[in-house]
Amino acid sequence: MRCSRRRALRLLGITGATAATAATAGCLSSGSLNSYALIGDEFDASSIGRPYLWPDPTEIDATTRVDFATEAKEASLTELFETGEVTVRQWPLVGRDKWGTETRPRPTFLERDGTFYEVRIAEERVLERERWHFAVDRVDETPPDGAAVAEPPFDLSDQDERVLDAALDAVYAGHDGFLGDPQFDELQTVEFHHGLDADASALVPSPPFEYVEYEDEFFRAVAERRTVEVPEWTYAIDEIAASPGGFNEYARDAIVEGDLGSVGLSDGARGVLDDAIAEDPRRYEEGAPPSDEFNEALGALGIAEDLEPIDSYEERVDFRNVVVEYRDGVYRFDLIVSP
Repeated sequence: MRCSRRRALRLLGITGATAATAATAGCLSSGSLNSYALIGDEFDASSIGRPYLWPDPTEIDATTRVDFATEAKEASLTELFETGEVTVRQWPLVGRDKWGTETRPRPTFLERDGTFYEVRIAEERVLERERWHFAVDRVDETPPDGAAVAEPPFDLSDQDERVLDAALDAVYAGHDGFLGDPQFDELQTVEFHHGLDADASALVPSPPFEYVEYEDEFFRAVAERRTVEVPEWTYAIDEIAASPGGFNEYARDAIVEGDLGSVGLSDGARGVLDDAIAEDPRRYEEGAPPSDEFNEALGALGIAEDLEPIDSYEERVDFRNVVVEYRDGVYRFDLIVSP
């Protein structure tokens, strides 16, 4: 198996407090925040790259624990560039940013043979499908005598090896490396999406083993049939430029949402923004309720109209990637709300 996230996190977990300090230095955590934190950083609008421009869109992951095959993505891209439109499921070719309890589409651009395109969502739907799922559930006790226990190297097909690896990774998906074991309300499953052949799998409907032993831990194998919601998008492209210079000019206008110098901000609101982009600590924090100056700054950023009262949020929410001109530069702002 590849060196997975769970392997790295388990290694991190043995390094103790020193690793914890190093890993959290310069990071925002709920323990270090007041109710609201506005963070800003300078945005280089002279050369647009990721996450806006994707020279190789096959590197965009599907919204599944097991990614789609590169060949399947390339086939969809060929149809998109040849016909100007393509319909796909569970592949978010247009990026989305967290926006409170929702998300919002991000300007997304592709390049092919020296020509630049903007890709947009022409239509989106949510479909209901029945699909097989496979998972492993960690257990504290040793499996009973006579139980079928699998251990590396696993005698599985390449597809099933990927599914099992993803299922083991899913157990540690919420692990931070040093704050104890992750806790989940539900079993973390791997879906047999339309790019995987459940009929050719030995893992469903009945796995050939009851337990998995991996890195001195035991996991119970689970196979389930579930009804799931599957996002489906129809994407369309528009040619926008035939040179990098022309692309950067177009993309800058599409990404930058406004000029805060033209909205007549008060000194207090400017102070909020200045603190958010200052070198140290590069953020502005307030408790609830937000001050008038903070509300004014959030209004100028286009966040205030979608911001709910803090007691309406059950968990942290983010408003990500607001790019604006401010003073003598271009800056990207994020708001983090921690109830």
